[in-house]
Amino acid sequence: MNILGINSGTSIDSLDIALFECKENKINFIQGVEVKYPNVLKEEIKSLGPNSSILNCDKTSINLGKFVGMKTNSFLKSNKLKASLIGMHGQTIHHSNEVNKTTTIQITEADLVSDITGINVVHDFRKKDVINGGSGAPLVPILDFYLFTNIKRPFICQNLGGIANTTLVHKTFKQSIGYDSGPANSILDKIIYIHSQGKKSFDKNGELASKGAVNSELLEKMLNNSYFRRRPPKSTGNREFGIEYVLDLLAYAEQKKINLNDLLATATELTVESIARSYEQFIFKKNNIETVILSGGGIKNGFMISSLERRLPKLNFKFSDESGMPSKYKECALFALLAYHRVKNKKVNLINITGANKEIILGKISYK
Repeated sequence: MNILGINSGTSIDSLDIALFECKENKINFIQGVEVKYPNVLKEEIKSLGPNSSILNCDKTSINLGKFVGMKTNSFLKSNKLKASLIGMHGQTIHHSNEVNKTTTIQITEADLVSDITGINVVHDFRKKDVINGGSGAPLVPILDFYLFTNIKRPFICQNLGGIANTTLVHKTFKQSIGYDSGPANSILDKIIYIHSQGKKSFDKNGELASKGAVNSELLEKMLNNSYFRRRPPKSTGNREFGIEYVLDLLAYAEQKKINLNDLLATATELTVESIARSYEQFIFKKNNIETVILSGGGIKNGFMISSLERRLPKLNFKFSDESGMPSKYKECALFALLAYHRVKNKKVNLINITGANKEIILGKISYK
């Protein structure tokens, strides 16, 4: 079955659309495209949060639905491709995982996408998990377990998106664990965007950060966040590490006269150190790990990757592209796979991943 996976991450840098061949325990990449958001739509999305009005959220959800539907049709038509199903995550505007209280909101009107494309759309994957006691994230461990079958287990899959998602891939899914170690690109991108007054959206290859020096006082202040002390299952998002967090960082940097390069170097080190400490605390004590498979937009940040290699010199870091799954479209693959599971009424066991209290079927279906 050929299924489209559609994803837009918390960094809101682009819409990713990719086609996959899905089978019972296997998924193969066919083709994909990255679509940049129009600036007006991008700013509309960025303006939304937990305190936004229902009317504004609904308006943006409809605008996103139209945009996604049209770009999906364009992708299929221009490449002479066909899909029998769509798995669409939607745009996260809020995700908070506090103890015994998780809220998660994704928008993009699925009924519009199914009407425009004429293809059934599976969406809203996180709510069922939350309703059953889970944190709603991360979901990527489901995909990680089916990928990279040639790698000696156990190994780690480390996604570097807006948030850093960690999966310990074991011999059985029941033994595997997953969690969000903390922020990755989201803080860096927001610092650049605000500092440049919207003229830039990221630090290309980590060039500015590489010229800076880590401010140890600020780093310890950042690492003192209570999120890093929590044990898995756990997930995070814009509530803990969103715009308010970044504005506080910028205010602190101004007060302490920390320049932009040093601030970016310190924020990068936060990602690296929080990942490394999570491995040491939650994985290394009971598992002999040799390999880490890296994916997500963060792999384009050469400074972040070299910093990870410096901090964890005994590990062999590889990119998911080397094993046949383009890093750019890995999360698209996840939602294609989840859509396949949904129409096959296949339950997933997220007890060790999100803390859900039973096996569940994820996703709702918008019919064409």
